Amino acid sequence: MNLDRLFHPNSVLLIGSSKVNVSKIMVTPEIFRRVYLNLHEFEGHGFLSDIEKSHKYPPADLTIISLPPENILRVSKELKTKFLLVLSGGFNPEQRKGLLDISKGKFRILGPNSVCGLINTENQLNTTFEKELRTRPGKISVISQSGGIGATILDYMVSNKIGISKFAWVGDMIDINECDLLEYMLKDGKTKVILLYLESVKEPRRFMDIARHSKKPILVLKSGVSEESKERALTHTDSLSTHSEIYSAAFKQSGVIEVESVRELFNYSLIFERYKKRRIENVAIVSNTGGSSIIAADFCHKLRLDLAEFSEKTINEIRKKYPKFEVMNPLDIRADADGARYKQILDIVVKDKNVDSILIINQLKSCLLRPEDLDTLKRVKTGKVIVNCAPGDEDYRKIRFFLRDTLPIYSSIEDAVKVLKKVGEFGKRF
Repeated sequence: MNLDRLFHPNSVLLIGSSKVNVSKIMVTPEIFRRVYLNLHEFEGHGFLSDIEKSHKYPPADLTIISLPPENILRVSKELKTKFLLVLSGGFNPEQRKGLLDISKGKFRILGPNSVCGLINTENQLNTTFEKELRTRPGKISVISQSGGIGATILDYMVSNKIGISKFAWVGDMIDINECDLLEYMLKDGKTKVILLYLESVKEPRRFMDIARHSKKPILVLKSGVSEESKERALTHTDSLSTHSEIYSAAFKQSGVIEVESVRELFNYSLIFERYKKRRIENVAIVSNTGGSSIIAADFCHKLRLDLAEFSEKTINEIRKKYPKFEVMNPLDIRADADGARYKQILDIVVKDKNVDSILIINQLKSCLLRPEDLDTLKRVKTGKVIVNCAPGDEDYRKIRFFLRDTLPIYSSIEDAVKVLKKVGEFGKRF
């Protein structure tokens, strides 16, 4: 069955209880109430069924349920739905099998133990119980095998104003798994980049085959590396983890980009949302501090990224405007640089045929630059890959506020160089 009605239901039914309270399996009146409030924004038809007051279950494309397993097994027999989203956990193997048997030929299941369920910013579908969640529409979709890690990723995206297309928490995967969702998101016109948090892969061969044919970047954070974490992963989602070396090799062969932290997941997603099929071989560095430009050049060397050799035309044009500059790559445009100088230099560098990507470094501390000066960067026109780095915490926050979504921006020089490397590696596939 196509998953379109899972993310684009015409109607949604929420089933829960205003009295049952079993917090360890995520069943409480408060969760029921919060999910209900979040569904108020949904653009389709919505129905509510409190089992303490009624046992009527209207037909719906998507039914969301948060109840103990025994209640769900009873209720599910009476449902007329295409998809059942089970937020609550606590199912033993026999109960999982029982729910799967009931669903045969009737509906597909996401969960149990999905915890947060689904988000689709296109139609304001939000089945989480997060308070006052303000998501921004975007081109990044997320699949998470953990409620907690998924919530962390969501919090990071919302707090950093990163746009979301789709978000899915898969839970115990007795039916719909990460492969089904990945396949759907690869066909989804609103998704440009896919992020996954995986503790295991239910169908490894299928996963790798899907990924191998993908033209969209797939970023994976895979846990269960140590023996202790593998054992924990087994108890967490009732799925089997395997040797990390095997997964890493398979990911590499199939073009999946493996990351080591939630931070890396977002660092790479920001640049892949904007740039995808690009070859990066010759980098230009433009900085208002000499030290930062040297560090950036060192990181490029370590990651085997070549620095571009400026053409004679580029050198002459920069010297004509700034006769006292020592024109070389990395290019130090000095601590007194303002927004106008940045733009004048960049307008020259982006036209250089020897340059295919540019790392801009701008510091506020120890320099005369003001955040508002960088508004000029929004007017730099080029099809080349550009990333911006504002080293430090306060400088990053101030500059990010003014640049907003104009450029991918990073607080670490190392991170900025790493993302250029990853885009270049992905671009070589095409």
